[in-house]
Order: sequence, then structure tokens, then C-alpha cells
Amino acid sequence: MKLNMAILLLQEIRVTLERQSLLLGQPKSKVKKGEDKFLMSYIQPRTPVIPEDLSALFKKNFPLKVSRPAKENKKTRTRKKVLTSIEKRKLGLHKLPKTGIKYKACAPLHQLWVEYMENFLELENSTKAANKDLLYQRIAKADYHGCLLMVTRSKCPSYIGAKGIVVLETKNTFQIICENDQLRIIPKRDSVFTFNVSKWTFTLFGNHMNIRPSERAARKFKSKPTIDL
Repeated sequence: MKLNMAILLLQEIRVTLERQSLLLGQPKSKVKKGEDKFLMSYIQPRTPVIPEDLSALFKKNFPLKVSRPAKENKKTRTRKKVLTSIEKRKLGLHKLPKTGIKYKACAPLHQLWVEYMENFLELENSTKAANKDLLYQRIAKADYHGCLLMVTRSKCPSYIGAKGIVVLETKNTFQIICENDQLRIIPKRDSVFTFNVSKWTFTLFGNHMNIRPSERAARKFKSKPTIDL
């Protein structure tokens, strides 16, 4: 620190001597010799600077502020690769195997679904006349994976009476596993379904359910007239 202050002071002295020499009209070579003689006589008794290094010290820069290294650019976040709908279809992610699914293995799923519906519908309170609209909204938004569903009416006679646990719901179908371990795909369109929760029986009109389950949960439903088949 003391050395730096001494060098700054010497620089000021040099500038002052140069100005005086210009005013007196002395040649630069003569001024430089006298200047070096004065500087050496001033520096030697006060600092341990070697005379040969004097010119190198004057060339050094003494920044008043410490420069910080530049920050490295942050790595840009790369998006995770997500399968497209076409790739999902090719891989068969939305299809269930026709064999291998057992009805008994799905029975615990149905028990969980019953508990879920009892809590979700709040049947003791929502069955009152004042809360029926809220009940209808909840039935429309509910998740039916695990529901024991039965087809009561349909334009296709072969579907009537089909009963099983829902293992997959899509926009247009309910895929159910029957008691004989047979997987059946029931279209929602032109079909009417019933299911039981505790002592209550509910009816679903498939024409009003042609929506993906994820979209149906966040959708607002309006009351529609029931169209008989």
C-alpha cells in the first residue's frame, strides 16, 4: 500500500517537472536526466525499490476497484422428451391386453372406488332436494375407474346386461372386466349404465359422458333433457 502511494506521488512530481521544463524552454533530454536524478534521490532512502525496476513500476496499472471474473452463462433448460399421441398409439399405451386381467384382482380396486364415491358425493347431505344440483355435478365429474357398472339399455342388444368393473375409461368407451375374466369394450354412445353406491342406485346416460375423464373433472355441466333411446 505504501509503495503504491509513493509511486502515485512520484507520477505527480514527474508531471509537475515536465510542466516547469516546458515553461522554461529546457530540452526534454536534460529535463529527463534531472528528473531521474531527483526521483532516485527521493526513492532510494525511503523504499527498497531497485532502480532498474523503476520504469516497469510506472507502467503498471493500479485499479481502484477489483474486477470480478465474468459469470458463466447458465445452462439453458432442456425440455424433457414427451411421447406424442401418435407414438402412444403405436406403443399401445391406451390398450389393455384382452387376456390376463382377472376379475378377482380388480375387486380391491372396486372397494377403494366405493369409499372414494361415498366421500366425494357426501350422500347423506347431497341427497336433499336443495343439494341435488350439486350431486348431479359431482356424479358427472367423478372418476369411474373401479366402478361396478352394468349396461341397462343400449341400441345394440348384445351389450344389454353386461356387467363388470371399469378398468379403463376413454372418451367414447368404458372397458370393463366381467366375472368370467373377459374384457369387454362398451361404447358410451346410445347406452345407459347403472351403478350402486351404498343403498343408492345411479343412472348414467352415455351420450352425456362423451368426454375424456381428465377434461370432465374440470368442466362445468349444464342440465340437459334426457333423450330416450
